[in-house]
Amino acid sequence: MRFSITEHAHDGPHAKRAVAARIISAYSGIIRIYAFIRFKIIHLRFLEEIEQYLPDKGELLDLGCGFGLFAMYMALCKPNAHVIGLDVNSRRLDMARTAATKLGIRNISFQHQDLRDWRPDQTIAAAYALDVFHHVPIENGNRLLCDLFRHIEPGGRFLLKDIDTLPRVMLWFTYVLDLLMSPRDEFHYRSAGEWQRQLSTSGFAPIYLHYLWDILPYPHILLICDKPQLDADERG
Repeated sequence: MRFSITEHAHDGPHAKRAVAARIISAYSGIIRIYAFIRFKIIHLRFLEEIEQYLPDKGELLDLGCGFGLFAMYMALCKPNAHVIGLDVNSRRLDMARTAATKLGIRNISFQHQDLRDWRPDQTIAAAYALDVFHHVPIENGNRLLCDLFRHIEPGGRFLLKDIDTLPRVMLWFTYVLDLLMSPRDEFHYRSAGEWQRQLSTSGFAPIYLHYLWDILPYPHILLICDKPQLDADERG
């Protein structure tokens, strides 16, 4: 049965909680537990804030989408956009496709890509990455940021939700959780200032930094990065 919230996606927190609950219910066993935890770590208040900065139309990239939880959330909240989830794990992508089909979400697709080597080849309206870039080696991540800038439409946007290195106690808490969730990964944390400098070097301007404080001790940061509009000469 198709699940649609297009008429109620912006009706308030109760509707959004129903969206998250329905997405979680599309999985089973240990993956359902994982999905529940992920929606607790990046909870609805964060997702609503991220959602408001994304355009309502066009191609939206979810970088490192995993099981597709947040890609499906954005697709349901943005019915006139098309969300493309990218991830290196084929098994997770298969489960994401199954869940999207189960929920009847049609404005979403998933592609197998390794972000360490992936080079975008299409124009996109916006892209976002939720706690993904600190899993990518810095050199590869910097190259990816530059590639994204080139392929985002003028006036488009990139949203980077990641981890600051301060306060240190929060960083250590995050590190322990990362080890539990992704024990095979290496982690490449950067300070908020380092993120801002690299995003500026990649071409984004302006860049807004927003701290996402939570009851859990994570040093969440959200960087809202715009691609400048073309001026009259560039438009021809």
